[in-house]
Amino acid sequence: MEKLVEILENYVEVDEITAESTFKFDLGLSSFDTMCIITDIKGAIGVELKPTDFVKNKTVGEMAQYIASLK
Repeated sequence: MEKLVEILENYVEVDEITAESTFKFDLGLSSFDTMCIITDIKGAIGVELKPTDFVKNKTVGEMAQYIASLK
């Protein structure tokens, strides 16, 4: 989750990103942000995601678990 949070911090201006933070409501990610984050995750973590993965996994914690399951 730590690497995911580091990536997200480049795109959002919030005081804290937690496992319970939602991508849409708490972090306010746009579709463009999501596409950029997908590219960054592929480069930094080596996992390919789709935009729909951010719909299915609504929180940072859920996405971190999903990414871990793909490794």
